[in-house]
Amino acid sequence: MLDYEPVAKALAEGADPAMLCATCPWDRNCVNPPSMTRGEIDRQMKDAAAKDEATMAAARLAGQEVPLPAPTLLTAVAIGGKDTALQACPVLGLRLRSADGRRLADQIRSLMQGWQDS
Repeated sequence: MLDYEPVAKALAEGADPAMLCATCPWDRNCVNPPSMTRGEIDRQMKDAAAKDEATMAAARLAGQEVPLPAPTLLTAVAIGGKDTALQACPVLGLRLRSADGRRLADQIRSLMQGWQDS
């Protein structure tokens, strides 16, 4: 995962966004895709639920108090939303909030609506 912290720090210190873009390494993307797919999240949630069910079934058989579904809860907290959360350069975020940000958003929307999936 790319670290945009130095860019965010430079922006906070007053660095010119255009200068930051001009000096950005060629291998850094303005936007990085989400780190997980919905399928990966669903699989991990199913695995956590299976662990919980096994633990709860064992507790029931032993006549013990049934524990909270900790693996499911922790997994949901840790990975929930990772299929829609993307990482973006702070300069891009700044520009999206600017007056011209709407124009950029409209251009992205136009590209998405005309996208040709193969």
